[in-house]
Amino acid sequence: MNLERLLWTKNVRPSDGTWAYMNFNIGQLFKLGWKATANKKDYFNADQLERNDLILLRQHGYVSHLVKVLNRQAEYDDLTGDFIFYRIVEIVWKIDNIIPPSENYKADKIFDFPEVLHFMGGNAMKLQDLPTFQEAWNHRGGISAFQSHVESKLELI
Repeated sequence: MNLERLLWTKNVRPSDGTWAYMNFNIGQLFKLGWKATANKKDYFNADQLERNDLILLRQHGYVSHLVKVLNRQAEYDDLTGDFIFYRIVEIVWKIDNIIPPSENYKADKIFDFPEVLHFMGGNAMKLQDLPTFQEAWNHRGGISAFQSHVESKLELI
């Protein structure tokens, strides 16, 4: 699988402590949500991703999904609740529904640096813009080396 568009990670943390998006399977689509804020900062974050970009979703210290962005821009959902900005994504890979997941899918193992566990909040983070990502991966070949590493860890080859 070609992961050259794997440029993002996003921490997902449902308020009820459950695991998000686990009821969807590979190939299925869902609305990946961003919390709304008064200054609409999160809308602009959701809108930064481009169509076909890939995002590693993390939750509870694990990588839970690899998703592909399908729509061209963030959309607004007028439903009640915290998450009203969203991107339509397709699941490319996901962990098994066994909770807790295998230790192989711990975020610090998939990313191969422990600082990833400190990437909190619900906004998408562009990997190449994160200083700790640069420190961990620039001397090993940068983003393309990371993408190959993730491909082998998720057994996407």
